[in-house]
Amino acid sequence: MAADGQFGITLWSTEVFALAEFLQKVAGLEIEQRHPGFAALRAGEAAITVHDDESYRGHPWFDALSREGVARGIGAELRFRVASVAEAFAAARKLGAQSIAPPFEIDGTLECQVMGPDGYVLSLWQVWNPSTSA
Repeated sequence: MAADGQFGITLWSTEVFALAEFLQKVAGLEIEQRHPGFAALRAGEAAITVHDDESYRGHPWFDALSREGVARGIGAELRFRVASVAEAFAAARKLGAQSIAPPFEIDGTLECQVMGPDGYVLSLWQVWNPSTSA
């Protein structure tokens, strides 16, 4: 993966490929690499890597995650602009995501929130003007 972006994030996952494919199908991320225990994706200029627990045993949450099985995404919300909130919401639900908030209008946007694999909450949004948006 190119290291030329200004922002990157690593997500820890119990099923690396399932989370990567969820992000691809729901939020439109591009999968750049897939290897056992690792996936590299891109969201515009941001680099997103997905690792399994064995990738980094020195991770400060390694013991708690492997012992307690807590939701890895707890306390984080990942926001992605999508072409169609309705389509992204439908794709997420089809892939088994939990609906946190179905599509709603707020301050010139149409948004929804879903909880996907490993407890990661995605906030999906698009610019919205009811008189001109489809």
